[in-house]
Amino acid sequence: MKNTLYITLFLMLITACSKDEIETWQADPCVWFAKANDTTTFSFFSQPEEITEYVVEIPISMAGTVSEKDREVVVKDLGSRNPGSRYEISASIPAGEVTGSLRVKVYKTDNLSEARDTIGFEICASEIFEVGLPAYLQNTLIVSNLLAKPAWWNSSALYAVGYYSDKKMEIIYKVLGSDEVFANNPSFYGNDISVAIYKLNQYCKQNNIKYNPDDESVIVFARYSN
Repeated sequence: MKNTLYITLFLMLITACSKDEIETWQADPCVWFAKANDTTTFSFFSQPEEITEYVVEIPISMAGTVSEKDREVVVKDLGSRNPGSRYEISASIPAGEVTGSLRVKVYKTDNLSEARDTIGFEICASEIFEVGLPAYLQNTLIVSNLLAKPAWWNSSALYAVGYYSDKKMEIIYKVLGSDEVFANNPSFYGNDISVAIYKLNQYCKQNNIKYNPDDESVIVFARYSN
């Protein structure tokens, strides 16, 4: 009798677990931005002068089953602070993938040479996707034609190039031609980084580059330097 009771309970438990697994597997997939309330910065200053449009990609994550087809993610345009800006948006999760992106095609308009513009976005539920945690549904893009602090210039970068300034960024573009050596090496370690920093410091020293003419010392690219 006891054996029969144990077998019955065991079968009930397996059935319950199977139902839970089926319900979870069949749940609608959900999407969210990869980073919570994040801000992406892009400047045409970092591009060749002839570039008049550029696609900025903001990562999107997904939970759920993958699909054999590309799936659109509905993103609401929350608008920009400057009506003179031009941009177009689209978002999707590619076939066979669990990550995608919001693609913002921005145009090099005259207003971006006067001031930075801030554009907001929000992921919305649709017939295809539910939404993830509320803190991960909104994102911001700051775009301009001006010098801007790049994403790679984080707390780790302070050990290699010091504190950020527009002047330092201008020197990087003038001496190195681009900031790729730093953007492509998040550890800020290696021969390429050492050579780049040496070139920057030599340029500042040889040309007496200062923030202000009255400063005692030239600009230095070093740990925690201004």
